[in-house]
Amino acid sequence: MTGPLAGQGALITGGAGGFGTAIARALARDGAAVTLLGRTEGKLRSAVDDITAGIPGAQVRFVVGDAAAEADVERAVAVADSTPLRICVATVGGGTMGSVMMLDAATVRADFERNVITALHLIRFGAAAMAPHGGGSVICTSSTAGGFPFPFMASYSVAKSALEALVRVSADELAHLGIRVNAIRPGLVPTGAEKPGILAEDEEQRQLVLREKPLARVGTVEDVAAAARYLAGPESSWVTGVVLPVEGGSHLRRAADLERLARHIHGDDAVDRAVRGMLPAR
Repeated sequence: MTGPLAGQGALITGGAGGFGTAIARALARDGAAVTLLGRTEGKLRSAVDDITAGIPGAQVRFVVGDAAAEADVERAVAVADSTPLRICVATVGGGTMGSVMMLDAATVRADFERNVITALHLIRFGAAAMAPHGGGSVICTSSTAGGFPFPFMASYSVAKSALEALVRVSADELAHLGIRVNAIRPGLVPTGAEKPGILAEDEEQRQLVLREKPLARVGTVEDVAAAARYLAGPESSWVTGVVLPVEGGSHLRRAADLERLARHIHGDDAVDRAVRGMLPAR
């Protein structure tokens, strides 16, 4: 295919998810040869079929594996590098709803691995492949929760803040290799993986979220994909170490009140105990 990304290999972890598929579509449309890494073969096949059906001549393939496993990421990088790897996108993430008083060490470790370790593997193995080609672009998916405290999303906020620190350090260390490292900070975007009650099921909670967004709408996966395409391409060749908010202006205000959602998930007793500074009931 022709286009501004022609001749460039791209690897997307979490490739069958809402963000991953939309970003893959945007990169393939502009000529990149895209490889998707994900754990479920059926979902990956569906994503590839969907993208190639809409973009004749698109080069899209997949590797079944876990972004948290070093060997799987290394294997996916080798596949993607059959066309010189120049773009890596880490979209694996997610977190646990709950306040600080609800957390245990296992929960925090799991959220850290899902959001930070998966990105670390892609940065390390991706950079090793991109350096001989003169560099490239690494893009990580953060969250508004990484930018300021989100009560009742403590573990997720900690993990995304750590991810953003990893992006900044990596951008500084890898710049001399021609490798740029940036992140996108999405706001509320329906992807099929959002927490129950936050959108269609609970209009009051939805309005509490939208109240903190000057542009007063939820985002789309295409909004995030457009930002990723910019950070992947030549248009952003002098941009690195940046966390780009794509969230309707939430950074101008404050974190949304999620106590209602926490009560929906955990029940009133658990939330009341946390608010009073009590540990969870055994």
